[in-house]
Amino acid sequence: MKKQILAALLFGALATQIPAQAAGGFQGPGVAQVVSTAQLKSLPDDAYAIIEGSIVRNIRGDHYEFKDASGTIDVEIDHKYWNGQTVTPNNIVRLTVEVDKDLMKTEYDVKKPIEILK
Repeated sequence: MKKQILAALLFGALATQIPAQAAGGFQGPGVAQVVSTAQLKSLPDDAYAIIEGSIVRNIRGDHYEFKDASGTIDVEIDHKYWNGQTVTPNNIVRLTVEVDKDLMKTEYDVKKPIEILK
């Protein structure tokens, strides 16, 4: 009988945690925030940020020109992050990027699947 009660309590505790995990996660310092391309340029190495705008053109290989109201940057988008979607310069997209600063240059690597907003 004690085992059944313990099992029921354990199941109840786990069942209440599943919706909480599906509903969201941490929000606060250290979490990627929506920034402009101008703000992105001032972030430190290894910072994550979210940018919203348009992918204007393919520069070469997996490098694309990204544009928002504050300017343009070169972003690297691996094939796996396209998720089979077709994106045109008319689409507004959301990209989660990591800032990768070296001595001579700064790169912006997309780290999550592209989200088409419009």
